[in-house]
Amino acid sequence: MKKVIYISILTILISCKNEKKETNPLVIEYQEKGIEFQMQNKTDSAIFYFKKALEIDPTDIPTYESLVKTYWWNQQPELALGILESVPTEIQKTNSILTLKGMTLEKMDKLNQAMDLYKTAFEQSPKIRYENEENLMEYIGYLTLQTVIGEKQKAIAELDRLKSKKLTESEKQYVNSIEPYIRNYKGGGYNSIFGNEN
Repeated sequence: MKKVIYISILTILISCKNEKKETNPLVIEYQEKGIEFQMQNKTDSAIFYFKKALEIDPTDIPTYESLVKTYWWNQQPELALGILESVPTEIQKTNSILTLKGMTLEKMDKLNQAMDLYKTAFEQSPKIRYENEENLMEYIGYLTLQTVIGEKQKAIAELDRLKSKKLTESEKQYVNSIEPYIRNYKGGGYNSIFGNEN
């Protein structure tokens, strides 16, 4: 369960509105093949397809996310960091890349550097408000980042406001699954909030 929530929070960060763009169908095809191999623990094949996708579109953040996660799960954060340090200039300072880089640094026991990146990502992020079910995951991702950078009480207040709204059953379930992670967070970055998942 923790790994699923961890992945969904990371996916939320990647899907920030200000970073969306039209994706080349071939990139999507290679991304899907990579994920399929990733799920089968065929990491070499997964990496091959993620890199093929990046040859077509070197600015595709979801592909970077998938490639970086593959290196994490392979216990190779140094390789993940190398990938993130070589991203094209136009995406180096995006919230998603900064957050992925921070999470990678955490895996290398460089929490202070990671926290600096999280703070930068949060400060440059537009304040996200809950609008409806379509932006709930993005909103929860924002609250999670807010929690990680030390503004837990503000995030909890926002969660309480959210829970007082008329939510769908699936929204309630999602919020209830994430809420304990935010409420019980005691510092230490994303690895700490999700129980040191790899």
